Amino acid sequence: MSILSNCHTHTEFCDGRSTAEEMVLSALDKGFVSLGFSSHAPQKYDAPYCVAPEKEDAYCAEILRLQEKYRDRIRIYLGMERDLFSCANPDRYDYYLASVHYIPTFSGYASVDGLAENLANYIKNELNGSGFAFAKKYFELLCGYAKAWKPPIIGHFDLFRKNNSKLHFLDEESTAYKDMVVQVLHFIRESGAMLEVNTGATARGYMESQYPNDFALSQWAKLGGEVIVSSDCHNAEFLNCNFDKMPALLEKLGFDHTVRLGANDTLFERIPL
Repeated sequence: MSILSNCHTHTEFCDGRSTAEEMVLSALDKGFVSLGFSSHAPQKYDAPYCVAPEKEDAYCAEILRLQEKYRDRIRIYLGMERDLFSCANPDRYDYYLASVHYIPTFSGYASVDGLAENLANYIKNELNGSGFAFAKKYFELLCGYAKAWKPPIIGHFDLFRKNNSKLHFLDEESTAYKDMVVQVLHFIRESGAMLEVNTGATARGYMESQYPNDFALSQWAKLGGEVIVSSDCHNAEFLNCNFDKMPALLEKLGFDHTVRLGANDTLFERIPL
């Protein structure tokens, strides 16, 4: 089975390195049947990371232009990655990924996947050095987001693992952590969201595995949850990074199908593994 689609794609409108059209051309070169753009939605802080509010219309116009230009060759979708603390309204988009990139602090926000040193200082100074407390706070925000918004996709479920691979603030094999993950997955399952299987950390050399980790995915399979594979792409060259490995991994972990953006009129379509 070939996935031949990506729902999590960033361009120069936010923190991506490729233009939207370069992403389309890469998708065509790789035989994709569909491609979804998901620039980081406008927000009131960390401006270089996201689409500037005054450029949101231009972003939408460019994706719609490409949608029309390549309509006979590939199905293109206008989406966004919306952080919990974004000010953006997702109603104008075909779909969105719900993500938590920030934790509120006494003085602003701590970036979950930003500079490791900054996160280490936050955990030390505001959480008494407890990495478990940090993971719990992150998951509480994610669960609240899922309950309040009922998004179609949860982005990079355990994003903090990027910095945990450097800081080792949390034992991911501990019973306490795994029990918490199972509880969170039950909660998200009730929201109706699917989980993104995100290979972006491997594309950028941060980790050797995907988000969520194998344990979380195996538990999600037991719950009958849906998954959609993405590369969280910021560089057109890596649009299908590790896609060749995902079908076998997902089947091993208990899935018999995955979801992708539809090639025709169906937004999300199932494809067997």
